[in-house]
Amino acid sequence: MSHFDQGPPPVSPAAIGRLAAVGGLGFCIASLAGDFTIGPFPDSGTPAPQLVSYYAAHHAQVGAAGMLLAVAGLLFVPFGLAVWARIRQASGSPVLAGLAIIATTLVALTTLTSASAYGVLGDIGGLRGVSPTALQAWHIMGSEGSLVGAAATFLFLLAAAWAGLAVRAVPRWLAWPALLLAVLQLMPHPIGFFASMLFLAWAAAAGIGLLLARPSRQAVPSRAAPVGQPAYPVAQEEVRHA
Repeated sequence: MSHFDQGPPPVSPAAIGRLAAVGGLGFCIASLAGDFTIGPFPDSGTPAPQLVSYYAAHHAQVGAAGMLLAVAGLLFVPFGLAVWARIRQASGSPVLAGLAIIATTLVALTTLTSASAYGVLGDIGGLRGVSPTALQAWHIMGSEGSLVGAAATFLFLLAAAWAGLAVRAVPRWLAWPALLLAVLQLMPHPIGFFASMLFLAWAAAAGIGLLLARPSRQAVPSRAAPVGQPAYPVAQEEVRHA
């Protein structure tokens, strides 16, 4: 059995590529679908009486957007695991592999947290018994960007950039934009907001890139050997019997 601290995961590069494509594209599409479902959204400074009118008319679509964002958060998990698997197969640093797993978990959790805020707004937005101030408080939670979310995205992009520039687990044409977006994630609004939108496009491009990228010789998985004998890479066997 393979564990985090042992050899490369027994998964073929093609399977990892498919996992990355489904996760990266799905994360991007579901996130954009959630944003478009909400449509024009009041900012955090909107007076409470206006919010009451807005949610009375739009609470259903806000709740639906929350469901789509929850799907996006779940789809990010296979994408992050694909990046982790490429790092392990490229014999990357255990610290780098651990950072990829931690960052994947944080991005997924912060996305699900944001989705839950929109879900609550969809549930309570049409209720007459909810006070305008309580509705406004939940609205601010949903409309304001989270520093934790930005930090989680920063860590994941940093891990992806490190994986591409140091161990070639990710194509370099994805690594350099990841490094730039990591820096922009920490910038104030509106730069940080646009960087978060570009992160969606980067995830989709990375999913396709990992699907099409050819694995390096280091990334070729080892063939299982009989008990008591060391495993040997498939590539080495092919050379030996050529």
